[in-house]
Amino acid sequence: MIRRRRRTRLDPDWIETLQHGTTPRGGPVHVVVTLGTDHHPFTRLVEWVDRWAGEHADQPCVIQYGTAPAPVHAEGHAVLDPTGIHDLMGRARLVVGHAGPGTILDARAAGRMPVIVPRLGHLGEVVDDHQVAFGRWMAERGQAICVEDEGALRDHLDAARADPERYATTAPDDRVPPAVSLLGDLIDGVLTR
Repeated sequence: MIRRRRRTRLDPDWIETLQHGTTPRGGPVHVVVTLGTDHHPFTRLVEWVDRWAGEHADQPCVIQYGTAPAPVHAEGHAVLDPTGIHDLMGRARLVVGHAGPGTILDARAAGRMPVIVPRLGHLGEVVDDHQVAFGRWMAERGQAICVEDEGALRDHLDAARADPERYATTAPDDRVPPAVSLLGDLIDGVLTR
């Protein structure tokens, strides 16, 4: 069994690791999970990916777990350096995250189609179910893949092993994608109220 170190704060070795897109044991990164900066724990997603990581020890997984309990099998970090996470996302086969706009935009900017899992209000993962509606909305527009159960997430974790390019995105030109423009307009509208 490969033992992975858990870190709760960044050190220079880990920043170097992030910049080169490998885990401390030197292999490529299979999946990067980011839960954003919400103070609500998202234990469900951490446990789903960590269970998969325990069954696939040859597939390095990095989980930014925030306020949830640290993973047992995956490389775990309460916080990841913002500059390093973008590079790490770009080198990962798969980026998984909560259905937050920042997570989606960061993954897409790094060239990855994010697989998102909406946080649920009734589980105490967020104040209400706005991420369900937003995640589905982004999926309908081809900006993310929204999954709502562990089986569907596992399907994507497995698919990324076989065909990581399935989760790559490319921008045909420098134009801002319509969903990003719309999101920016919505945020601007809220901020100017």
